[in-house]
Amino acid sequence: MPLSALALVGAVLSGCGDDGGNPAAALGEPDLAGWDGSTALALTPDTLPAALAELDASFYSGVPCGAYQEDLVDLVVPNGLTGPAPLFLFFHGGGFTGGTRTQVYGGSDAEDLQALVEAGVVYATADYRLLSEPDAEGVIKPLQDGQVCLQYLRLHAAELGIDPTRVVVAGNSAGAGLSLWLATASEMGVRNHEHPVLRQSTRVSGVVALETQATYDLARWDTDVFVVYNFDLLTLAAAIGLEGRLLAFFAITDLADFDSPETQTYRRAVDMLGLLSHDDPPIFVRNENTPVSRPLTPDVAFHHPDHARAVYDRALAVGVPVVAYASGRDIVDPSGEDVVDFALRVLDVTAP
Repeated sequence: MPLSALALVGAVLSGCGDDGGNPAAALGEPDLAGWDGSTALALTPDTLPAALAELDASFYSGVPCGAYQEDLVDLVVPNGLTGPAPLFLFFHGGGFTGGTRTQVYGGSDAEDLQALVEAGVVYATADYRLLSEPDAEGVIKPLQDGQVCLQYLRLHAAELGIDPTRVVVAGNSAGAGLSLWLATASEMGVRNHEHPVLRQSTRVSGVVALETQATYDLARWDTDVFVVYNFDLLTLAAAIGLEGRLLAFFAITDLADFDSPETQTYRRAVDMLGLLSHDDPPIFVRNENTPVSRPLTPDVAFHHPDHARAVYDRALAVGVPVVAYASGRDIVDPSGEDVVDFALRVLDVTAP
């Protein structure tokens, strides 16, 4: 077994504390007061969504996976498993202001889901709390909801038939950024934590980021993402109607606080480019649905191919394996791997 896999096994089985140098943990741990999370699951099979009706699988919908009513996960579990199965955990898009876990039950997402389940992978799709404008907590709120969902599923791995050492996190748009944050943050599981969920590892085997944002330190969009366009983020945000979103990301109400020491700490905690280091898992990143143009609308700003290029460049710089596709930037992985190919490879699954 490779050394990286051995390290992941150890982290998953025992949990581990951060050494104090993890910027992602600087905003504190998730608040799970009043929620146990260790109670045995009571799963009742539901009817598979119409697009998945032909799958030989069991479907469990709306399973609580966190301390808040929004924290729900659907699970598609292959029938006839003979041992613990790897997990593919998907987070929906919607700019952290909308979207639903059910988006995967149509289109290409449903095709990927079907292919993964047919290969023996447990597929999970999760909801999380959304942002308001203003927001008292900021973008760390949905990010930590994703963290807790991952840890919750690992805590209940035996009940679900999941192998906790083989997990890919994935998402589209905001869900892609959430997944990228989980993959690049150092270990946030804490050995011997009083809450059983928070003892579980947050390290994963791979990440799939579709139409992603490269970082949620939005100042780096000036310096590391949209470098060829030479614009000022704060001015642009006000011009295209994103000022409120920018403030909400960092739980502030005045742009004068954007460079305060407290906000700089916050920005480092959600800076996936800064968190990305040599010991992080393989990355699949693809931004192909938005043209290469000046980011003068929210859709272009959030999904521009330069986000994928920035992730690609940083991964290469620190030595993390990356499969990347960035339309208009001449970044096309020579392997031709798609989402399913990549996931099965990093999960060590042989396609049927």
